[in-house]
Amino acid sequence: MAQEKLEPLQGSDNRRHRRRSVLWPAKLTVGKHTVSCQIWNLSLGGARVRVDLPLKEGSEIILTVADRGDIPALVAWAQGESLGIRFSVAEEVIRKMFADRLHILGLDDDD
Repeated sequence: MAQEKLEPLQGSDNRRHRRRSVLWPAKLTVGKHTVSCQIWNLSLGGARVRVDLPLKEGSEIILTVADRGDIPALVAWAQGESLGIRFSVAEEVIRKMFADRLHILGLDDDD
């Protein structure tokens, strides 16, 4: 299977989705390892997280948000303790997981 090339999503010009600042605790799983992390911002397509674990671009991960569930994702970029992750599920899955928060985050009418 050919590996998809991930484009960096660091700059606002490269983003397909509006991103909102949050500060939520979460867990990040890579293979058999699970570590605590913090979600710094969130969109329907991905998130920026802080984690004390060096990961490479393209790594497959699972982001676990308390009371929300698991979100399969890929590391889109890594810089120090910051990771940009791209969700591997459809926007509608994320909309359902965070349905009660979308209006608060301003993501309910995402373009």
